[in-house]
Amino acid sequence: MENTIVRQTFRFIITFLLLYGVYIIFHGHLSPGGGFAGGMIMGLGFILYLLVYEGDLGMLPVNVVIFLVSLGGIMEASKFLIGKNFPAASAPASLFSIGIGNLVNLGIGLLVAATILGIFYLEER
Repeated sequence: MENTIVRQTFRFIITFLLLYGVYIIFHGHLSPGGGFAGGMIMGLGFILYLLVYEGDLGMLPVNVVIFLVSLGGIMEASKFLIGKNFPAASAPASLFSIGIGNLVNLGIGLLVAATILGIFYLEER
């Protein structure tokens, strides 16, 4: 069923929904949120996109999920590769005050978004 009003409205909403997820990920150390909460918002945004636009759930979501899991895993492992003596990049209580922590939060967000997409994909099959 093609619903033009829902598709046109959601076309504008999806941008703000994904940006809000990124905002929650990067401001997790300053306010409630972080990688898990932002990843859930981003993952549910992608699921809403698939539901609204009736996306074909062929092999593309599997490739996207595998890519996001591998990228998130690399970002998460970077905290072990760089070490604890990595200096903070900015003054305290600012966006980049935790050094590599934002990269780790982004990795966690990508892992959570990919997991939610994978669960949705398995339910649709």
